[in-house]
Order: sequence, then C-alpha cells, then structure tokens
Amino acid sequence: MHRLTIDLADLEGALLRLLGTTERRGWRAVAVHARSHADRLAVDLTVRGTGRIDLLTRQLSRLHEVAHVHVAPELREVSA
Repeated sequence: MHRLTIDLADLEGALLRLLGTTERRGWRAVAVHARSHADRLAVDLTVRGTGRIDLLTRQLSRLHEVAHVHVAPELREVSA
C-alpha cells in the first residue's frame, strides 16, 4: 500500500477525476480523506496495487487540477 498526499484545486468533479484516474491505472483506493481550505483540497489517498507508484503519481500530476503529489514511504500491511 502507498499513501499519497495531493494538493488539488477545489473545482467541480476534480476529486472524481482523481479517483477515476487512480482506478483506471489499476490502483484501488482503500482510504480517502479530503480537507478543504480556501480554493484547494488537501487529499490523503491510500492506494493498493501491483504497479509502479511513480507511474501513478506522474499520471495524477498531469491532471489539470493537481498542483502537487507527494508519496509517503511505503506502508506495510500487518496480518492479524
């Protein structure tokens, strides 16, 4: 799993485009938290997938509404 922090313009449909692009690239969103401040959204997105995270972040950063994508160090799943 990977945790992304995304600075996104608070425009109509921007969050849906972000999530749709994530899914089309083969990643599953397992947690989404968005906070609004001024005309921006701060989105914390946790994803699971088998592809390369750098390819996903590059694709997301190409979206018009995205100002910045940051990848946190890789999360490790803990089995119960």
